[in-house]
Amino acid sequence: MEAVKEEERVGVRCSRRELQFLDSFVVSGEFRTRSELIREALRDFLARRAREVPAENATTRPRTHEAPAASAGVPGSFRPEELELLTDYADLVMNGASIGDALAAIVRQGIPMERVRQVVAEQRGLVRDSAERRAKVENAGRNSQELERQGYLGP
Repeated sequence: MEAVKEEERVGVRCSRRELQFLDSFVVSGEFRTRSELIREALRDFLARRAREVPAENATTRPRTHEAPAASAGVPGSFRPEELELLTDYADLVMNGASIGDALAAIVRQGIPMERVRQVVAEQRGLVRDSAERRAKVENAGRNSQELERQGYLGP
């Protein structure tokens, strides 16, 4: 595991109960230290909040990579298009997971980036197809109501 250079320290006050919960994650082996757990929780919180920030334009969905704090939880330096691809993979394929979790899954499974691009494109297609089908169903419902209104179909 790569050593993380600490730039600042932050103190966190916790109740005894909260510390017991933190320690249970450390004892279980899920995290090596309380600090590691708290840093991961902070990264997830910042990424989630970045996704929730209202977009300037209501027609576009907010992108986690546009918020400065969101990339803090992603190890390494990514080009904007790579970060966008990872964001889309996390949102579309992993149902809104954090970018860090998506990256970890990609690395663990040894998925080549070209396959990530392909899967994201497939998911975008599925989302687009779903939206079109929903629109057709809504339109069909409106059309049948219009035909009923005009007397061509019985209630």
